[in-house]
Amino acid sequence: MRVVSWRFRELLLFAMASLLTGCASFKATRRLDVSPFAQNTVGLIGEVQRANRPLEWVYLKKYETLPVVVDARRTYAPARELMRGIATYSTQIVSIYESPLSESRKAQELARYLDETIRARLKDNPRADEFLTQAELDKAVQGARSAATFMGALGAAQPVVAAALAYGNTLFDEMDTAIGRADQELSSRIEAENAPVKRERERLETLQVSGVTSYRLLTEYRMGSDSALDSLRAVDPEASEWLPAGKKPSTGSLDGAEKQLRERVDAIGQMHDKLDPQFAIYKAEQGELDDLRTQAREAARLGRITLITWARSHRNLANGIAVPASIDVMGMVRSAAGQAKSLVPGVP
Repeated sequence: MRVVSWRFRELLLFAMASLLTGCASFKATRRLDVSPFAQNTVGLIGEVQRANRPLEWVYLKKYETLPVVVDARRTYAPARELMRGIATYSTQIVSIYESPLSESRKAQELARYLDETIRARLKDNPRADEFLTQAELDKAVQGARSAATFMGALGAAQPVVAAALAYGNTLFDEMDTAIGRADQELSSRIEAENAPVKRERERLETLQVSGVTSYRLLTEYRMGSDSALDSLRAVDPEASEWLPAGKKPSTGSLDGAEKQLRERVDAIGQMHDKLDPQFAIYKAEQGELDDLRTQAREAARLGRITLITWARSHRNLANGIAVPASIDVMGMVRSAAGQAKSLVPGVP
């Protein structure tokens, strides 16, 4: 019995050892699915591009070449170039990781990409040193080259990612400023050019209200309110001439005054209607400006969200954390907008 018992224990220990060894082997060989990292990045960038599809300038075409408008458009060019760069980098990471190369060779391939492609981009960008110097890139390249694993190489490349995020945030800050300047300039010009029409409409609307009030007071007098006639004379100088104080007006005088007031209201209404086409253009210009403003700000906001998401995903990937397979882009935008509102006092 004792021999059997010891033999059973030996088999049990052997089985447990084999199981633990298998688990360790599974953990050591477990691979992450890195495809969502690139897919999400490219998908988000696609959303940014769709948000920035050029709208047709119709009513505001005369303002299209203003310096502030040209400047606002120019600010998006470097951001678009940065987006292309991170899309290329992200797909390159997936290609290297899924290749049959050894871990050390994968790390060296990433280091080579940083040393050649990223370095060339930095040299072509006059603002690069503000965010990542050549010496800092050298350190990242060396760290990636000497890394034992591909994930270690990604960790070494994280300063490059952080620099891209800082650069991108600066670009989008500049875009927001340029959009604000263009918006203010266009709005001021629209208001200035349409000011005469707006003033005339307001004047006619005031006269129309006054005429309707006079007509109402005359009607009230004819229905038995004696005080309404005094009120009419007080607010309407012409009515005082038609219906002078000191004597009771005849039916003929009242009919004549009513006819005059009705014709006055109708004439004012016709004059007001003639201004409608010009006012409709003013409203169309405002609507087009709203569309342009919304599109530009949406593109900047989506671009910023994309950069933040990409940088966070890269960091998680370097730490061996799987990236979610899909991203709710519009949900992120709504969340970001809600968080922004909560930071502004007085905004509900």
